[in-house]
Amino acid sequence: MNTALAAIAVAIAACVAAGCVLLEPAQPAAAAPKYVRTVDVQSIDERDACGAKALTHLIGKKLDDQGVPSASPRVRHIGPGDAVTEDLRIERLNLYVNGAGVIEMINCG
Repeated sequence: MNTALAAIAVAIAACVAAGCVLLEPAQPAAAAPKYVRTVDVQSIDERDACGAKALTHLIGKKLDDQGVPSASPRVRHIGPGDAVTEDLRIERLNLYVNGAGVIEMINCG
């Protein structure tokens, strides 16, 4: 009987030991790359559903200048730090401005 209890005790100890696993310490995540706005001119030419190509003359102008489309569901004015949705709507015009309200980039999306 003592042998049976000893065998059970050994089996329980083995099961407990099998559940103990040494884990590697967590590695710190790599720093996320800084977001940089870039313009892919070819994609603007191919996907110009919003008419961005015809409005490139607005780059360098202020948002309140004459001829600059006002913000609407089809036109977004996007400033530094503005939160924007990431849904792609090819017919939507995006006007990216700097802190002074000067248009720096125009694209569809």
